[in-house]
Amino acid sequence: MSALPPPTPKPSRRTASTANLDVAERLRSAIVSGNLAAGTRIVQSDIASRLGVSITPVREALRQLEAEGLVDFDAFRGATIHRTSRDELIEVYELRKTLIPASVTAAVHELSDEKLDEAERLAESMTMDMPASDWVEANRRFHWLVDTCDSRPRTRAILGNLTDLSTLYVGMTIVNEEARRSRAQADHLEMVQIARRRDVDAAVSLAIAHLDDTLRSALKTIDE
Repeated sequence: MSALPPPTPKPSRRTASTANLDVAERLRSAIVSGNLAAGTRIVQSDIASRLGVSITPVREALRQLEAEGLVDFDAFRGATIHRTSRDELIEVYELRKTLIPASVTAAVHELSDEKLDEAERLAESMTMDMPASDWVEANRRFHWLVDTCDSRPRTRAILGNLTDLSTLYVGMTIVNEEARRSRAQADHLEMVQIARRRDVDAAVSLAIAHLDDTLRSALKTIDE
């Protein structure tokens, strides 16, 4: 577990929920950046010691990451980093492409100027020198904003889960293909401008093309 951040002082007033979020963020960062390899067994006591917390927030953080698809629990091995696969990658992106047209159509009509401004700020921040884990998290937040909307809560929940799981594959694309970041940033900025114009057809078309680009890049990485 040497890829985890070093221990940090334990604030006297830190709440359990804050500790859970901190542990989850640190583990998520190590997973999506590839610093914690797929299949790695997670020893909860080791993580607690390294991060200066008790076992409880570690356990809660792992449950959160399990819900996101980043951690698996096994009766014999306990918690392990989720193993990516070609079949899973294809299935996840097929499902996203099935749901995206209706979801993006609704989102384009409903997105407020404030949310579009937030999405644009996120897109502009996703530069080549941003740490991989931060880039992947910004990407996840961006798509939560522009791909989903309040009027379709069930679709949002399903797409949110698929997007969380996709972070593993997005992470491998930006680590292994340098140009992927610049293409994605250009897409994101264009998505915001299209949404501002309320151009549904263009928004759906670009959203699908964007997913296909990530899929091709991830397949290339997996197949190498």
